[in-house]
Amino acid sequence: MPHRPLFALRTSGGVCAGEQWICDGEKPIACLTRALVEQPEQNLRYFNQNLKPLELRQLVLAPGGRPLVAGVQLFWNLRTLITSELVDLQVQGQESEQLVLTLISREPGGVATSRRVLTLSYDPERGSYIYAFAAHLEIHSPEVFDNPREFGGGEHLTLQYSDPWYCDVPGPTVEFPGMWRKRYTHLLAEQGDGSVWQMPLNHLATGIPCPQSFREGGLLVLAHDEGNNPAFEFVGATASRSALAVCNWGYDLHLLARYTRDELYAPICERFRVRLCPDTKAQALQEAAAPVPKVEYAGCTELPLYERRTSFARPLRLDQPTGGPTDPWPWLPQGQGARWCRDFGRSDDHSLMIAKEHAGPTEWIMDREGDGAWTQKWTPAIGFRVSVYIKTQNVGGRGSFLALRWDVHNEYNPERYPYHCSQKLVGTHDWTRVQVEIHGPPPPAIHALCLILRQDGPGTTWFDDLEVELL
Repeated sequence: MPHRPLFALRTSGGVCAGEQWICDGEKPIACLTRALVEQPEQNLRYFNQNLKPLELRQLVLAPGGRPLVAGVQLFWNLRTLITSELVDLQVQGQESEQLVLTLISREPGGVATSRRVLTLSYDPERGSYIYAFAAHLEIHSPEVFDNPREFGGGEHLTLQYSDPWYCDVPGPTVEFPGMWRKRYTHLLAEQGDGSVWQMPLNHLATGIPCPQSFREGGLLVLAHDEGNNPAFEFVGATASRSALAVCNWGYDLHLLARYTRDELYAPICERFRVRLCPDTKAQALQEAAAPVPKVEYAGCTELPLYERRTSFARPLRLDQPTGGPTDPWPWLPQGQGARWCRDFGRSDDHSLMIAKEHAGPTEWIMDREGDGAWTQKWTPAIGFRVSVYIKTQNVGGRGSFLALRWDVHNEYNPERYPYHCSQKLVGTHDWTRVQVEIHGPPPPAIHALCLILRQDGPGTTWFDDLEVELL
């Protein structure tokens, strides 16, 4: 029997009025929320600028399906200003086959008002719910943006109308008990010039050029999980004036639109839909996609991936999706003389190497060990014990060592926490095991631990057989 929807916005009960859910019959399919977002998500997703964001979360795209889109922001990000203050919520079509929610919010200083209209329906041919968004914006004082500081001599101003993100994406950085399942490998998009863009899901491929326009009615698809490929569809003029940026942290989508000076003085509206993409369509897009551009970091096209127990042997190809059950971050070289050694090591033919003639520091770093970087949740009692083997040859200066430090991103001064250092090796040493511990509770807003392999001075150092233990 064909599915017949019956949509309603319902409020759950409890000690007091609880969450608001859009339901199809008795089944919750999306949560309308304006709740306080705690750390580390507040810092990482909202830059500590929107404490109670207005959002639709946990979007189910098919009857009986699991949530596929974790969140769609229902506010405008106007450079440094946000339409964050909720004014009103209007509901039409309760207990019907088409539900319409109108959410009005404003920028607290009075610069602009947002009217976000969600029209929810069901497409029986695709077997998909259709979340159709109309993002209206009225700028009451266009002069705030129409000035040399904002335009900077350009012809267009770019504003962000949403920053959606997905469920189960990224995959876990490392393996741990109870981790979620990694499901997806690519983002695909139908561009305005008729070509198909692809981005493999790894944290450094996000730097490739992203679409600067979309085909009218074109799709941006997360692929490939059979029967569960969510798509954003760009409607009307929104397609040609929209651009995409993808965050390397969580693969969230910065949906941006360009405006001329004159357009700021008139009502603005961007339209997009969220729905399922058929598997055949996703596969066709993949087959038609242009090759991935060359992806490099510090001249490297592949880097050693991070594991909690590693001999630095496993590579991460920067132009390919990560394999296996995890979506790891790589070790990153910082400074002169850092090289991934693939012909010498302690337990195999791999190690991380620093070789240079000059004074000063060079480092290999990995700054994504933590619950803000897709590992298991932390508690205040979290601690780490890290060890590595170091071999040195004629190392001068302050020597070679392992260090740990608490890490925070999106802050004015993220480098404000001290290095916790191991024994420092100067001169020539055979393989020597060094160890460092760091203990919680972490400082406020901290979401990750940074691991550092450092040589401060001339000479040659090899690092191998690293182990990370949670305490």
